[in-house]
Amino acid sequence: MTRILHFTDAHLRWNQPGSADNPARLSREMPSILARLADQIPKLRPDAIVMTGDLLDVPNDVLVGAPDDGRAMDAWRCEIDADFQIFKDWFERTGVPWLAVPGNHDDEDAFRRVFGEPPIYTDIAGLRFFTYWDELGPDRQPHRSGARQSLFEAALTAPEHDLPQVHLQHYMIDPPTRARGWNYEYRNAAQMKRELDRSGRVRAILSGHYHPGSLAHGEDGLIHSLPPAFSESPHFFRLYDVGSTGEIKIQELAVV
Repeated sequence: MTRILHFTDAHLRWNQPGSADNPARLSREMPSILARLADQIPKLRPDAIVMTGDLLDVPNDVLVGAPDDGRAMDAWRCEIDADFQIFKDWFERTGVPWLAVPGNHDDEDAFRRVFGEPPIYTDIAGLRFFTYWDELGPDRQPHRSGARQSLFEAALTAPEHDLPQVHLQHYMIDPPTRARGWNYEYRNAAQMKRELDRSGRVRAILSGHYHPGSLAHGEDGLIHSLPPAFSESPHFFRLYDVGSTGEIKIQELAVV
């Protein structure tokens, strides 16, 4: 049995000024909420901790390089790096193997400076984890292309990857989800889902981005799981107990 602790969409701001535009996203409380989650981890005993994007809440004007506050981008870069460092230090203090991917509110260059290049894959406790750093298109629908699409195809078909897998990404494949005029699932989600089901290799697709959360089931017990946003009270996260034959027990918990 392999236990995974999964949370997503923390929207942290500490060194960066201000808070998320949506007041439900408790950006400035995230360091203390993370400390409370850390206190629970020894009892929960996960084999891996995963975070599926929007670690930070970098303002959109800063992400496009034109801060509305008139300050230099260099000042923002230092603050963003420092906020990512809060997360990295938190992961490392848990003493548990961990993986994280950036989301659409994370500056990918800063994420790379603090966390390094994405691994091709990571093996933890009998599972092979693949991490995908995908993007939103001009229509705000996510897409996977280039090297990331090639990695996805290799994970599902290459003989060297014929192992039980977990895929981590910010955006969702299933169920199809549209809200506020946005398509939250990938542009070619139906095809991706068919390929995942056909492969028989993947145990779980763990995502973020859609704050209400969701859970869907594919073939052979494959789950598409997206916990409610960690930034919003009561700060939910999920535990997955993955059995040796692919069965998965899911618990949804909150920070205490």
